[in-house]
Amino acid sequence: MLFIRPFIVDVANNTITIEEILSMPVVLIIGGGLAGAAAAREIAVSGRRTLIVEASDRLGGKVRDYGCKASDKCNNCGVCLTKGLWGSVENDPLIEIKFNTKLVDLTGNKGSYTAALRSGGVIDYIDNISDVIVATGFEQVSKKGGGFTEIGEALRDKKGSVISGSDIEELFKDRGGKRLFAKPPGSVAFIQCYGSRDRSENIACSKVCCAYSTRAAKVLKLFYPECRIVFYYMEMQQVMAGDYFDELKGLGMEFIKCRPIKITAGQPAYIEFDNPETGRRERSGFDLIVLSDGIAPASDAGRVAEICGLGQTGDGFLKYVNGMDDVKSTGIYIAGCAGGPARIEDVYADAVAAAKAILFEEERGRAR
Repeated sequence: MLFIRPFIVDVANNTITIEEILSMPVVLIIGGGLAGAAAAREIAVSGRRTLIVEASDRLGGKVRDYGCKASDKCNNCGVCLTKGLWGSVENDPLIEIKFNTKLVDLTGNKGSYTAALRSGGVIDYIDNISDVIVATGFEQVSKKGGGFTEIGEALRDKKGSVISGSDIEELFKDRGGKRLFAKPPGSVAFIQCYGSRDRSENIACSKVCCAYSTRAAKVLKLFYPECRIVFYYMEMQQVMAGDYFDELKGLGMEFIKCRPIKITAGQPAYIEFDNPETGRRERSGFDLIVLSDGIAPASDAGRVAEICGLGQTGDGFLKYVNGMDDVKSTGIYIAGCAGGPARIEDVYADAVAAAKAILFEEERGRAR
């Protein structure tokens, strides 16, 4: 049941009543991560109702666990875009959120859809849906293991010598004072493209790994200036304008262009690799190894695609069957990483664009 403010102002600055709001169709948003939350807030600000269907028990998805990666200055990681977002969505009376709920069917046409939603063993039917935004997010590749690097038992490392990019994000989220670790690391290695650009995992570039890992490395250098930091990489994306990698090298960071062969957890943890400069196979020890894990399609992408009449790319992400022309006839939008790897700022912009497109179509319909 939605609890609506007594009055609200629409985009034309005309007050409308509760009865008028309740008679409006609702916009259904599948997924309550960054894309879903950003789209919901944009639509609610214009006086429209939205319903977020979230499979987990909280709003925010993976991004809610990401930490700021400012060092001595802002590093443009995008996390600040989420400031205040979760609370504003959770407390907006025009936004209803159904947690632990999944979409199981969608029938009807643009402007008049009915959704079947399952929560536990109960199926609920929601009608009067005008449009649908599919914002089902992504999965972290590293959870699958395997890929081009032999890692095996390191995935179950209990001592924390081998961690994922997601782990280091959570570490930065909770950072405070002048230290990140109980014991300062003397050396840290980042394994780039872990599970990305690999036919056994995900052949696409995940777009975000170079950015978050190098920004994380700058934070590590701020806390532990003497720490040795080495990147093992295939190719590095330009993250920011200017001589970005020269700046990192100036901070003492090392870059070795290769794909590691094997990672072994322990104190220290070891990386075996073919050194392109010496032509020899080498083994280096580190206090900490970070797997810069990439972005894979959501686990239920195929199921959602079938329900919503969408297609899938060769990598398994969602796409429009006939391009953007589909949106005009169906009113079903893809937002954020549901459609492929994207940075925080791009996910946010994509979600807002989808919301604005819905509002524009509605305004144009009223003007006819």
